[in-house]
Amino acid sequence: MHLSFSKFLQSNFPHKSVLSLSNAIVGASVLSMPYCFQECGIILATLLMITCAIITSYSCKILIASAQATHSTTYEYLGLRAMGRSMKFMVELSSIGLLCGSIVAYQMIIGDLGSTAISQGFHITNSPFIRACVILILTCTVSFPLSLSERFDHLIPISIQSIIFYLLFCIYTFSQLWFNSETVSFNMDKLIYWKWSGLFISLPIVSLSFSCQTMLFVVFSELSESTSHAINDIIDLSVTLVGLIYFITGLFGYLAFFSIYETIPGNIMQIFPKNLFQQIFLWGFLLNCTTGIPFMVNPTRGSLFTLWSDRQQQSLFGECHIIPRRLFIIFTAIIVFIPTFIAICIPNLEFALALTGATSGQLICYILPAIIALYVMPNGTDILKTKILMILGIISLVICTIMTFKKELVEDNIPKLLPLITTTVSHTLSVMV
Repeated sequence: MHLSFSKFLQSNFPHKSVLSLSNAIVGASVLSMPYCFQECGIILATLLMITCAIITSYSCKILIASAQATHSTTYEYLGLRAMGRSMKFMVELSSIGLLCGSIVAYQMIIGDLGSTAISQGFHITNSPFIRACVILILTCTVSFPLSLSERFDHLIPISIQSIIFYLLFCIYTFSQLWFNSETVSFNMDKLIYWKWSGLFISLPIVSLSFSCQTMLFVVFSELSESTSHAINDIIDLSVTLVGLIYFITGLFGYLAFFSIYETIPGNIMQIFPKNLFQQIFLWGFLLNCTTGIPFMVNPTRGSLFTLWSDRQQQSLFGECHIIPRRLFIIFTAIIVFIPTFIAICIPNLEFALALTGATSGQLICYILPAIIALYVMPNGTDILKTKILMILGIISLVICTIMTFKKELVEDNIPKLLPLITTTVSHTLSVMV
């Protein structure tokens, strides 16, 4: 990555695009960064984070270069123009899988943190029923109405407050290390620096946390002609900003709690001390996750529409995404509410993140961009780097998927989940009836 902060300071630089893309990258995964540091160790987790940031930046750049070479304005039609219907279909399915999986993760966090905030605020016992109600109420009153917005740049104020919130969360996480400094100083022998066994458990979570390829085209399409040349700088600055947020949260979240808790959960907020600041950040994450869902609905809706348009045998190269209002609402409802009901039934955040990152994440972020770039620009890109990106993506997809399921089976999580899922579904159905 090559950063030019002097360009960022120029008055005509598209600062709003940096905020939009940064907000599209950062999200629910920030809560799982301390878990990744525990699984990999400090040094390996840091190297993993740097590597994922670099290859994400490279992947985005070759994707945009391929789009410019083929005059494509969407990921789906880039696949079509590069390699035909089969590649377009692969892009659509992978994009829908990645984004819907991310929405599931967001909804799980909304349910977990919302039910915790309500149980603490009203001094009642937390339960799957409260969790389901929180998810459904916030989805119907906030996420779904905001998702009906037709333009990405209309959500710029949300991007600004979201980035500020995540920066404040970094400071809050660091403060936990300060408060627990006496405990940490006497338990440095428990600190993990390098743990190979956790690499393929953390890799899909970290790689998913940087994924922005599906949102990249939305941001790029809203740049003016005079600023479109700055897309590479926008990518580098956004990835670097988010990488710093992840690193600070992961490192200091791990250092603050590794000597206190035997296992750090995939949602670090579950172990923060219960006080006023914890309540503030609980509600803050609720707000950010609820308002962050529309950023993922937008490109998912585009992928669904291209599938529908192809089925209706409309012009293959007509990339003007003017979706009829009726279809617009139907697609939005499908994208928002199906992941919502999945999130109600699945309480394990790290499993949802890892599975999404191991499958759709590797395809849409690394494998498909490399294949498309090699086909579209055989002489206009670094062949060796692009082939390495493709090979790493394929290896990660296979190994990470196996390791993700293996971890669930070894820990015997599936038998534990079945009664919880049954109870949650029955409570939810009773509320709906």
